[in-house]
Amino acid sequence: MNPTTSANLYIGVDGGGTRTRATAMDENGNVLGSGVSSGSNPNNIGFSKAANSILDAIEGTQVSFNENTTLCLGIAGVASEEDREALRYELISAIPALESARLILTHDLAIAHHAAFQGAPGMILIGGTGSACYARDANGKSFRASGRNFHYDDPGSGYAIGRRAIDNKLLLSTDARESIAALAPRVIELASEGDLKALDILRIEAEHIAKLARLVFLEFSKSEPNPKLALSGGILKADTLYRASVIFELQRALPGIEIIDPQTTPERAAVELAKG
Repeated sequence: MNPTTSANLYIGVDGGGTRTRATAMDENGNVLGSGVSSGSNPNNIGFSKAANSILDAIEGTQVSFNENTTLCLGIAGVASEEDREALRYELISAIPALESARLILTHDLAIAHHAAFQGAPGMILIGGTGSACYARDANGKSFRASGRNFHYDDPGSGYAIGRRAIDNKLLLSTDARESIAALAPRVIELASEGDLKALDILRIEAEHIAKLARLVFLEFSKSEPNPKLALSGGILKADTLYRASVIFELQRALPGIEIIDPQTTPERAAVELAKG
């Protein structure tokens, strides 16, 4: 990493199952650099490899840490204090200079929520390699649902779409979770061409991910009666047949819900959180 001045430096990282993205900015909001690497969910690859992916993305920004550096890392699969400490240990073991920096570790849902609502109440539905729905009210109370609530893996995610395509013999089998999730764009493409199996897969998974949102909504709406719902994640951001299917199912499950797009990227939102 290149040397940097002693001015305040802020680095935000969004770590998902497939990609890890980093952005570095100065105190005036100028972008100093950006980097991308492979996925960094420790549940998939372990904490050591997750730390390496995070540091590879930060390396791409071409900045160096100093005592005035603050990093905010929003990493999928980092849900507990034990997870945060395990990841912190691996990061500092790899780059001892990090010990002098301020390091904020949280989960990817928190920074995605900030990207959409800038601290205001709201719900966010994420569909990427995995899936989850997360909400936070005006008092800071959070609500969350994932595949664990339904006893199956990441409903409506890239992985779920790819897995169902393999099970239905639409596409050939693969082993790695990320490789299975990478089949989702092909399934969406086939559905757009009218393939009946692919269309059915998208319909089923759109229904499933809408159930995640409804589960959160039922609790969240007790304190926030008319919440907005943002869509985020690789397979929900793109203007595809699957996104349209998900919106249709959301409007059926949550009549009148206002669906929005995030105001910025999760990694830039992480920078904002680093600035405090």
